[in-house]
Amino acid sequence: MFYIASKLLAFLSKPIIWVFILLISSFIFKSKRRKLLTFSLITFYFFTNSFVADSCSRIWETPPKSISSLTHNYKYGIVLGGYSSYNKEIQHINFNENGDRLISAIELYKLGKIEKILISGGNGELINDGMKESEWSKSFLLNMGVESNDILLEDSSRNTMENAQYTAILIGNDISQKLLLITSANHMKRAKFCFKKNNFKIDYYPTDFTNSDITLSFGYLFIPNIDALRKWENLIHEWIGYIIYRIKF
Repeated sequence: MFYIASKLLAFLSKPIIWVFILLISSFIFKSKRRKLLTFSLITFYFFTNSFVADSCSRIWETPPKSISSLTHNYKYGIVLGGYSSYNKEIQHINFNENGDRLISAIELYKLGKIEKILISGGNGELINDGMKESEWSKSFLLNMGVESNDILLEDSSRNTMENAQYTAILIGNDISQKLLLITSANHMKRAKFCFKKNNFKIDYYPTDFTNSDITLSFGYLFIPNIDALRKWENLIHEWIGYIIYRIKF
């Protein structure tokens, strides 16, 4: 039930759905059509404004860390899934906007900051009878020169809390030592909460930041950009998820 509810809330976290509902309502409630259409336009403009979307994202995101600031070397770098898809036809991994999670883990491994890379994540679906993200990620890691013995896979989890729960089972007594959690900056607050709830001692290495080095221009400040909708969708999804987890756990 929790899983189904979280998927429903994830669907409702999309601002474009809100705009669509407002537009449909304007046809149903004819007496309020002008107000609903006006509100639809304002809502659409707000959520397609890149400056507003980026500013809110940066407030929520966990601040960046440099590699040099990681003075400790870790046995495990725990990488949370949700960063890729897989093209079976050409057998190739396709990274999305969260792709830095895995790329950063490889860099940290090559620099000796982490001894092993642990990928945590199935495919996020209620029922799955196909390949899982951890499986194609292992092939990618091997191609990048990561030793097979240094790759661990947790492929059963469907959400962040399960990432922590199943990872704890996988590493057993190693949960008592300090580990490095690697995930996107906008996902880190929720991830840290889940792993600490499961008694992990963690440091963290956030990735995939919203660019702060942007020249303010008329277009950036005022012209609608459809990419801002995606940023808002991710941000609202994290807000809802964090609140639900705080209430439930």
